[in-house]
Amino acid sequence: MTSLYRQLLKKAWYITRKFKYLWPLGIFVAFLGNGSEYQVLFKQTANVNLQPDTVAVWKENLNAILPALNFSGGRVFSASISLVFGLAVLILLLWLIISSLGGLIKGAAAADKEERYKFSMLIKEGHKKFWPILGLNIIAKVIVYGILILILTPLMLATFAQGNQSANLLVILLTFLIFIPLTVIVSLATKYASAGVVLNNEKMWPAFKNGWRMFSANWLISLEMALVIFIINLLVGLAFVLLSVILFAPFFFFGVVYTISSPSLFSVLIYISITLLLIASVFVGSGLAVFQTSSWTLLYLKLASGAKVYSKIVRWVAMMPSKFKKREIE
Repeated sequence: MTSLYRQLLKKAWYITRKFKYLWPLGIFVAFLGNGSEYQVLFKQTANVNLQPDTVAVWKENLNAILPALNFSGGRVFSASISLVFGLAVLILLLWLIISSLGGLIKGAAAADKEERYKFSMLIKEGHKKFWPILGLNIIAKVIVYGILILILTPLMLATFAQGNQSANLLVILLTFLIFIPLTVIVSLATKYASAGVVLNNEKMWPAFKNGWRMFSANWLISLEMALVIFIINLLVGLAFVLLSVILFAPFFFFGVVYTISSPSLFSVLIYISITLLLIASVFVGSGLAVFQTSSWTLLYLKLASGAKVYSKIVRWVAMMPSKFKKREIE
C-alpha cells in the first residue's frame, strides 16, 4: 500500500509552484475561506456558542437602524443608487469568486496532465459552470444554516430561557453532535460535487448526490486529507505570523524613534508596513487556495478513477501483523 497523501500533496505543491498563472484565480477563491474542514469546524463551533448572543445583537441593531432610516425627499433616490451600486459590486465579486473556483479546478486537473490553459480560458470555463457551482454552495449553506437557525437555535433559546444549567449543557452537546459533523460532511461533499460539475459536466443535483456518495465511500480518506491540510494551514499561519512580525517590527521601531521629531513619519511607516502585510496576505492566501484546490481536485480524480486507495489508518492496521511477525522472528 503506497502513500496516498504524500503523492497528492507533492503533486499539488508542484502545480502551485510551476503553474503560477493559476494564482490570480486563487486570489478570488481565497474569499471562500482558505482552510480545511477542521478550521470550518472551529468556526461553526463558535457560531453555535454565540448563536443566542447573535440573535440578540441583530435584534438590537435592527431596533437602532430602522428608526434612523429617513427616505424623505431625494434620499430615496440616493439610497436606491447606493443600494444598486452595492449589489452590482457584490454580484461582480460573487461571479469572480465562483468562476475562479471553477477555473482553478479545471486548471489543476489540466496541470496534472502537464497541460496549460490561458487565464482567460479558465475564467470562461469557470463561467460556464457558474450556476451549478453557486447552486452547490447555496445548497450546502441552506443545509447547514437551515438546521442551525430553524431547529437548533429555537431549541437553544427555549432551553436557555429556563436557566437550567444541566439542560443547557445537554442541548449544547446535542447541538455539537448534530451540527459540527454535518458541517464537515456537507463541506467535503460539496468539494467533490464541484469537481464533478467542472470535470465531468454533471448537473447540479446529480453532482451533489455523487459528491455525497463519494464522501460516504471514502469518508476516512476525506477526513484524513482534511486533517493533513489543516496541519499545513497551521504551519503556514505560524510562518505568516512570524513574517508579519519581521515586516512590521522595523517600521514600528523607527516610527517610535522618530515620532517626536517627525510625528507624520510614524503614520507613514505604519501605513507602509500595513500595505506590505496586505500584499503578503494576498500572496499567501492565493498560493494556499491554489494548493488546497489542487489537492482536493487530485484526490477527486484519484477516487473517480476507481483506483484502490487506502487511508493512513487502514495502511497502519494492515502493516501491524507483519511488524509483529518480524518481532517474533527476532
